[in-house]
Amino acid sequence: MQPQVVTVGHIIYDIRNYVVEFPQPDQTAVMRMHPKAGGGGSAANIAVNLSKLGFRSGVIGNVGSDRHGKFLLEELSKFKVDTSQVRVFKGMSGLSVIIIDSHGEVRIIEDYGVSDRRRAIDKDYIRQAKFIHLSGCAKHLLESASKIAYSFGLPISFDPGRAASHLGERQLSSILKRCDFLIINRKELFALTSSREESEAARLAKKYGLVCLIKQGGKEIIVKTNYGQSFDVPPFVVKPVDTLGAGDAFCAGFIAGILEKRSLFEAVRFANAVAAAKVLRKGAQSLPSRRFIVKKFNV
Repeated sequence: MQPQVVTVGHIIYDIRNYVVEFPQPDQTAVMRMHPKAGGGGSAANIAVNLSKLGFRSGVIGNVGSDRHGKFLLEELSKFKVDTSQVRVFKGMSGLSVIIIDSHGEVRIIEDYGVSDRRRAIDKDYIRQAKFIHLSGCAKHLLESASKIAYSFGLPISFDPGRAASHLGERQLSSILKRCDFLIINRKELFALTSSREESEAARLAKKYGLVCLIKQGGKEIIVKTNYGQSFDVPPFVVKPVDTLGAGDAFCAGFIAGILEKRSLFEAVRFANAVAAAKVLRKGAQSLPSRRFIVKKFNV
């Protein structure tokens, strides 16, 4: 069946290493358990999370012709994510080597492989969706997907992440003009605007006619709207096991809330619950069931 939500961006093979503490220069980090491997990449993670939340999802991205690419496609299919628009290119799939300390904090070393390779995007695939999410990837993919979605009047959310925020506001301005929601943290806000101040998020919201959400890693979410409204949404406090993919879980929860016609506050609150549930488990695509989330956080 046609996906309700289409995500655009990276599909990455994650190798996770759980250590007691992060290594200092010229020191060795001691492993707490054997390394783990699994699917990753923001576009893939959000599509998987949406599927777990009860939505039909599909992903537009690239994988390599290597064994990692085959694994990633199999994993997405296992989670009932549509992969008809995943292109397989000769070469290496995107790869992340991740270190996670005993507090659940994360460090990442990444090689994008063929993830950002130029490719065509099927207009009809996007046209039939109800929502489009753009995650950090090559500018040409963001431009193409956002133009198509905007031409059909589809709501668009954008989380540039590390991969795209470094391009800065000027290079991303045409994409921002088409978006309804911008989801960033303070580091990404600084990369976009050279400022971490909330006033810059408010300026972006007003200038581009969107809602800007500032993620703060376990603290309250700050919301700035294009009509001048500003409010905070408190987090759900949990003891994290692994924060990898928490931001992607938040995005999926927020999209779900918007599609379910929750108020903006309640959509963010639901997103906070989804993120909190994710950090209780290891791996980027380990989100518990919706039933668990609803029962534990009363959302």
